[in-house]
Amino acid sequence: MKQMMLALALISLLFASYTMAQEKSEGQCPATTATSIASDDETKAKGQCPIEAALAKLPTIAYKVGDESACCSNSAAALAKKTGKPIEYVVADKSFDNDQAAFTSLVEQTEKFVSEFTTPSKCEVSGATSIAGKSCSCPVQAEQTVALVKNAADSIAMTYLVGEKSCDCPVEAKEIATQSGEKTIYVVNGEKTECEMTARLNLARAKYKAAVESLVKAEKPTATID
Repeated sequence: MKQMMLALALISLLFASYTMAQEKSEGQCPATTATSIASDDETKAKGQCPIEAALAKLPTIAYKVGDESACCSNSAAALAKKTGKPIEYVVADKSFDNDQAAFTSLVEQTEKFVSEFTTPSKCEVSGATSIAGKSCSCPVQAEQTVALVKNAADSIAMTYLVGEKSCDCPVEAKEIATQSGEKTIYVVNGEKTECEMTARLNLARAKYKAAVESLVKAEKPTATID
């Protein structure tokens, strides 16, 4: 039980660090009477922020203990202790019996989700190009949208900090770390972590958010919310 609690605490810490960084970087959000790749009819009817709606679509870890669901790892741990039943971790309809496997799946599923979101596909029958949840039959407009999404996603990159040395190449970072004996720190949008998997998750989410924001801004909303 102690090992399980420690593992859950670690995962909670990893998620908390990302959530705090995400909240700090939200910035202004367009008023959402506008149509958006990030919003469905219900979202628009509620006037929900399209960026927040889009972020809510990213893969997450769900927690179950027996037939009961828990909202977070802490609640799941408390419920498991109370009932004596194991925690089941669910990611994209796949179940895991330990948090590490679930977290690995979360990273992989998020990367897959973002890759599909930012990769254009063309229907050979209609000629329409789809990307980021939008479909366009106009080749000029489709090309502009593809470029917009690609540029936004590509603007986000991971950098590596080893001691006082910083670089953009993972191979170079590994060489520096080997020579110096110091740890490699992964940096995405100013968010630092020693965990490569957490860094991959941060990178995928940051690319997705950048792509969504670029499309929302392109819709030219008439107002903003401070």
